[in-house]
Amino acid sequence: MQQVLQILKETLKLTFRQLWLNKLRSFLSLFGITVGIFSIIAILTSVDALKNNINQSINSLGDNVLFVNKWAWTFSSPTDYPWWKYFQRPNVTYENYKYVKNKTKLAEAVSFELNPRRFPEISYRDKKTHKANLSAVADNYGKVFQLEIAHGRFLSSMEINNGLNVCVIGQDIADKLYSKVENPVGLELRIDGKPTTIIGVIAKKGEDLLGFNYDKTIIVPVFFYERNFSVNDNFVDKTLELRTKPGVQLADLKQEVIGIMRATRKLRPKQEDDFSINQLSVIAKGFDSVFDSLGMVKWVIGAFSLIVGGFGIANIMFVSVSERKALIGIKKALGAKRRDILLEFLLEAIFLCMMGALVGLALVYVLCYFATEASGMKFSLSIMNISIAFIISFVLGILAGIIPAFLAANMDPVEAIRSK
Repeated sequence: MQQVLQILKETLKLTFRQLWLNKLRSFLSLFGITVGIFSIIAILTSVDALKNNINQSINSLGDNVLFVNKWAWTFSSPTDYPWWKYFQRPNVTYENYKYVKNKTKLAEAVSFELNPRRFPEISYRDKKTHKANLSAVADNYGKVFQLEIAHGRFLSSMEINNGLNVCVIGQDIADKLYSKVENPVGLELRIDGKPTTIIGVIAKKGEDLLGFNYDKTIIVPVFFYERNFSVNDNFVDKTLELRTKPGVQLADLKQEVIGIMRATRKLRPKQEDDFSINQLSVIAKGFDSVFDSLGMVKWVIGAFSLIVGGFGIANIMFVSVSERKALIGIKKALGAKRRDILLEFLLEAIFLCMMGALVGLALVYVLCYFATEASGMKFSLSIMNISIAFIISFVLGILAGIIPAFLAANMDPVEAIRSK
C-alpha cells in the first residue's frame, strides 16, 4: 500500500511538471476532454432540471386531476383518428358539467372552466396590459386545483353561482397594475372595460413547462363571463375538471367519467367517444422524445470531443515515454518492476483525463448558476452526473494510456539508458 501511495505521489509530481513544461500541448490535449465532459454533463444536467420541473408542476397541480374537453393533448396517428374529427366534436357544456357533478361517485371535486382564445385588455386607471389569461370558472374550481392565495380569498360558491363582478388575479398582474399598492384586494380591475372587484391574489408560482401560469391569470365567475362576453364555441375553449377522492385511482375515475359523459351525450354503444379525457402525465410523456433526442446529441458531441481528447492524451503519453526513456531505464536497473512502470504511466494518463473532467465540471457548474438565474428553473450538478464524468474520464485515461504505458513497461533497461 505504501509503495502504491509513493507511486501516486511521484506520478502527480511528474504529471504537473509535464503540463507546466508543455503548456500549449497540454492545453490542446485537455481541451478535447473538457469539451466532451462539458457536453455530456451539461445535457444530462439540463434534462434532469427539465424532468424535475415537470414533476414539480404535476405535483403542484396534482396528477389526480382529469381534464375533459373536445381536444386530445396527444394526438394518435391520423389514420387512427383524423384531426378534423376532433375539430367536429361538440364542446363540453355547462349541462355536461352539472350532469357529471351529480352522477360521479369517485370525484372529490368537479368544476367547469371557460378560456377565451384571445387576451383581453386588463386595466386599472391609466395602466393597461394585454398579457393576461382569463379563466371563467364554476363552483369547486378552487378545490380541484387547491390554489394558494397570498392576499384575500378565492371565489365563493355564492359569487360564482350569482355571477358577481369579482375576480382573483395572479401576482404578475398585481405587480404590473398595482405596483404602488401593497395589497390590491378591494380595488377595481376592468376586463375589456367591464368593472370587477379584486377579492384575492394568487401566490406567485412562476410558469412551468406544462404551460400553466397562474401569475398571469385572472379568474372570474363563469356566469359573469357569460353575461358580459361571447361564449361562442369558435372563440372559447371549455373544459370539465375533476379531482379524485383520496385513495381512488385516476384510471378508475377516468372509466367512470367516460360512462357518465357517454350517457349525458346520449351516445349509442357502437358510437365512438366525442370527447377526450386528458391528464398531466400525458404531457410529461410527450417530453420523452425530446429527452431522447437530447440524449443522442449528448453522446454524439461528447463522443467526438472525447475521441479527439483521448488521442491528445495518448500523444502526450507517447511523448512523455520518449522523453523519459533514460529515467525508465535507471528505475528498472535499480529494481523497479514492470507493473510499477505500467502503473505510473497509466495513472499519469488517468490524472490528465481527470483534470480535463474537473475543468468541464467547473464550466457546467458556472452554466448552472446562470441558467438558474435566467430561467427560474433550478439547474444543479447531481452526484450521479459528477460520478458519470469521473467514470468516463477514468475509462478514457486507461484507454489512452495503456499502449504508451505498456511500451514503457517493456523497455530494455540497457537500451533505455543508452538512448540518453
